[in-house]
Amino acid sequence: MWFKKKIKEEPKSRLYGNRYSNSSNYSVWDGMSFIEQISFVLMPCMLGFIFYMMLDITGLIWWLRLIISVSMVVGCIGLITLIVNFFTDRY
Repeated sequence: MWFKKKIKEEPKSRLYGNRYSNSSNYSVWDGMSFIEQISFVLMPCMLGFIFYMMLDITGLIWWLRLIISVSMVVGCIGLITLIVNFFTDRY
């Protein structure tokens, strides 16, 4: 009662998910859960497969369908990136 022990709390000097270094540059991949990492990889693959199957109806050659579907996926990702950067004022 007479002698109170002072508890010293250390401030958190690192950002969320920054496990390896104290620098401000860290990978977003470190902060993702396993399900987010899997969906981050597989969702564009599934979107490309859907575009490929939609182009299968046209009767084009397989390599032309593949090129068109990959370019459509890249275009969708680029469009989403531009829209997000526009609305967050980072363009």
